[in-house]
Amino acid sequence: AVIHRSEGVIGYIYCDFFERCGKPNQDCHFTIQGGRRREDGSYQLPIVVLQLSLAGPRASSLPALLSPGNVDNLFHEFGHAMHSMLGRTRYQHVTGTRCSTDFAEVPSVLMEYFASEPRVISTFARHYKSGEPMKKSSVKALCDSKKMFAASDMQQQVFFSMLDQVYHGQHPLQGSTTDIMAQIQKQYYSIDYVENTAWQLRFGHLVGYGARYYAYLVSKSVAAKLWHTCFKQDPFSREMGTKYREEMLAHGGEKHPLKLVEGMLGQKPSVENMVEALMLDLDDNLQALDT
Repeated sequence: AVIHRSEGVIGYIYCDFFERCGKPNQDCHFTIQGGRRREDGSYQLPIVVLQLSLAGPRASSLPALLSPGNVDNLFHEFGHAMHSMLGRTRYQHVTGTRCSTDFAEVPSVLMEYFASEPRVISTFARHYKSGEPMKKSSVKALCDSKKMFAASDMQQQVFFSMLDQVYHGQHPLQGSTTDIMAQIQKQYYSIDYVENTAWQLRFGHLVGYGARYYAYLVSKSVAAKLWHTCFKQDPFSREMGTKYREEMLAHGGEKHPLKLVEGMLGQKPSVENMVEALMLDLDDNLQALDT
């Protein structure tokens, strides 16, 4: 149960964290019951599932320990879950993550910034036996390690987005999907294509998103702007958290994403300021590594 200190229970999250036989090997969030305004004025509480594929304890004396990647995925999917919990829409088919794809990944990508922030990690990262917190130097090293290839990661996202656009663009394609992939990779990515490989056949987002994979870059730019403007100075700010809930998460798909972002940041998104936000993020990563 998700409990607000004055509003009481505002929704429920089923946590299905561990791998088991027959379970899809996928980290995701999905809705069992969307929130909605009932005819009598009461609110139907949202019910969602937060699904991960964590390995269970390796021995009876050990708990299930999470890798840094597991923590990132947990925070990411929890961002989706909180979007559903904090949505307060009139209709359930537009609540929480049931919104424009261009905005759907913003809350989850924003949570990744919290998962890479030393002040946040220090609140929970402790030795499973002694309870001793991680050393500050270790926390910084962990956070810095996530920033080392940020530019390469962003370039890869540009490559994936362009490939998605071409695959769903003008047909017939001028060659096989592998031929097209090799050509786009050469044009947009600095790492060469490896002959006789066809990883695109296992990249489900090319089907599930269908010409909308670019939404990850759009969401990344909005999340970067949110982090640096609203949460970087104080990731535990209740004032900013409340504003974020009321201006962005509460509206789901009832309000246009442009209006959501403008209401939160006081600035209407444009190609120019979205690119600027991505570049600011890269510069900030570089500065953090230099120190």
